[in-house]
Amino acid sequence: MAEHVDVLIIGAGLSGVAAGWYVQMRLPGKRYAILEARDAIGGTWDLFRYPGVRSDSDMLTLGYSFRPAALFGRLRERR
Repeated sequence: MAEHVDVLIIGAGLSGVAAGWYVQMRLPGKRYAILEARDAIGGTWDLFRYPGVRSDSDMLTLGYSFRPAALFGRLRERR
């Protein structure tokens, strides 16, 4: 039997996870689902892993405003 949802999010990458959080916080009465074809979340960042290669973007750019990386949260408190 198919389950009814009000919001269907395709993909559990950075944007899909963020969309789920925003639906949950801003539309608390709505039911939502996140569909991901793979067994892991993270999208491109999980799919493409190269030994010794790192991103040139900081986590303040790629992180979530609702859950900043712990290190950057501590750095922000020092200011």
